[in-house]
Amino acid sequence: MAEKKMKNTAEKKEFHCPFCDEAVQEAKLPWCQSCGVKLTYCSECGQPIGRDASSCPHCGKKLAVK
Repeated sequence: MAEKKMKNTAEKKEFHCPFCDEAVQEAKLPWCQSCGVKLTYCSECGQPIGRDASSCPHCGKKLAVK
């Protein structure tokens, strides 16, 4: 039973704003609820990334140049 609970906790992802480092309350919202900055998400891992990032700091995927 404890093993199942541990597995569910490990699978739950926590997202953090790349600007204020606060936890993003609801994943995939287009803005941070804490600082109000518009967020962009990595298409590979789904983590929020900075506007000027050339690659994802979480998974390393190269991002398209805007």
